[in-house]
Parts: sequence; structure tokens; C-alpha cells
Amino acid sequence: MSVEAMAIALNHSKAEGAAKLVLLGIANHDGDGGAWPSVARLARYAHISPRNVQKALARLEELREIKREINAGGDRQTASHMRPNLYHFLLTCPVGCDGSRNHRMRNGQEPLPIEGVSPATGGVASDVGGVSPATPEPSTNPSQDIPSPTQAIAREALCDTTGQPHRWNRTYGWCADCGQERRAA
Repeated sequence: MSVEAMAIALNHSKAEGAAKLVLLGIANHDGDGGAWPSVARLARYAHISPRNVQKALARLEELREIKREINAGGDRQTASHMRPNLYHFLLTCPVGCDGSRNHRMRNGQEPLPIEGVSPATGGVASDVGGVSPATPEPSTNPSQDIPSPTQAIAREALCDTTGQPHRWNRTYGWCADCGQERRAA
């Protein structure tokens, strides 16, 4: 299961930088009962300090890609005061992913682009690389950018990531694709 979890993390995680490396470390240890690598091991994997691992774990929880249970790892032989944290890898393939080793999107859909990056524009011959920072485009009419209450309710019914109805996680009550929490009716 850990190879599959790592492939999902590589292709579908919204995490960046050290947080993505920490997620890959958790995915590497993922099994049927979750994963319980130590903070020191995750720090070694990502080449960051233990404090930065803690920050990365908080970010991964924010993104709803992991769930952390304090002192819930280990097995029956592990003394309760020595138990590591237990991490549940929650990331799944979004709707439209073919689930193959390449995680291609079906029906011609492309994976979402990385925010803040746009395709590179033509430049001088010495330019190399494939992307350049996106230029923010300010609105010429800010009042039109504010959705009406009816528009906001209609948008909440669809997933921001897929444009399809949300796939609600029954255990934790959030969308498996975009991470939005289900609101009580």
C-alpha cells in the first residue's frame, strides 16, 4: 500500500516543499493501520528540523491530506508513554483520475495547475525553463467579483477541484477532492 500512497501523494497532493516531503515520508510508512514514523525520521527524510516537521504536519492536516492521532501509534508491546503519533494518509485520487501508475485524468481533463504559476511566455533566446510567476490581474469592477448569496450556495454544491458534486468522506465529513467541510443542514 505504501507505493500506491506515495504515487497518490506525488500526483494529487496540494502540499508544497517540505510539507510534500513529509507527506511522502508518511506515505512510505502507510499500511492498513496507518503510519507511525517518528518526527526525527520524517525530519531526516525531508532534511529539515523537527520543528519544521511539526509545521509541515499542521499544514498537511489543514489540507486534509493526513489525520494525526497523538500517541496512538505502535503496537501492543509499545508502552503507552512511548507510543509515537499515528498518521492516517487520507489523500485519494480525484474524480477523473484513471488510477494508473501515471494518474492520468480521464475525458481529457488535465490536473489542476499549480497556483501562482502560468506557462512561460515567449522571451529571449537565453530564457530557459517552463514556467514563470503569474501576474495577478486586478479587477476593473470589484463589485462584480462578490457573489450573490444564491451564487455562493450554488457553488458550494459543487467541488471546487472537479466541478462535480462533492465526494464526502463519511468518517471525517469533508470532500475527498477539495477538502471542504460538510456543513450541517
